[in-house]
Amino acid sequence: MDFRTLLKTKEFVILDGAMGTMLQAKGLEMGGTPEALNIDKPDWLVDIHRQYINAGSDIVYANTFGANRHKLEKCGYTVQQAIPAAIKNARKACEGTDTLVALDIGPIGQLLEPTGTLSFEEAYEMYAEIVKAGEAAGADLVVFETMTDLLDVKAAVLAAKENSQLPIMTTMTF
Repeated sequence: MDFRTLLKTKEFVILDGAMGTMLQAKGLEMGGTPEALNIDKPDWLVDIHRQYINAGSDIVYANTFGANRHKLEKCGYTVQQAIPAAIKNARKACEGTDTLVALDIGPIGQLLEPTGTLSFEEAYEMYAEIVKAGEAAGADLVVFETMTDLLDVKAAVLAAKENSQLPIMTTMTF
C-alpha cells in the first residue's frame, strides 16, 4: 500500500507515538544522540516500531527526527549513515504488515536569518540532503514535524518537493 491509497481507504490514519521517551526507557542517556542508536542499537528501534505497529499505527516514523549534519556532528555519524539505518530498522519492524515508513524530519536546530545565523539556502541544502537520503533508503513519505518557524518549513517543503517524489506531511508547534 502507498500513502495515497492509505488516505483513500481509511477514515482515520493512525501515526505512531513518541520515540524519545521510548528510547529513554530503553536506556538512552541524557544528552545522547537518538539517531546514533539506529546503528548502535538497531534492535531497540525495531522493537519500538513493532510496539507501535501492534498498537495500530498505520505509519511509523523512522528514528530520523534529528538526523541532520548539524545535530549528528557530536556522535560521529553522517546523514548518509543514520538515515538508511533508520529506514532499514523501521522496514524490518513493518515486515508482514501494510504499515508505512515515514522519513521523520524535525527542525535543524539552528535559527534562520534574520533571527539566527543559518541562511535559507543552507537550510534548504540540509533538508535536501536528508530527503534524498530518505527517498534512496526507501521511505514511503516525508514528515516534517514539530516545526516552529514558517520560513524553516518553507525551506523544508521546497527541498522535499524539488528533490524527491515522496508525499509530504507537515506539523507545526505554536
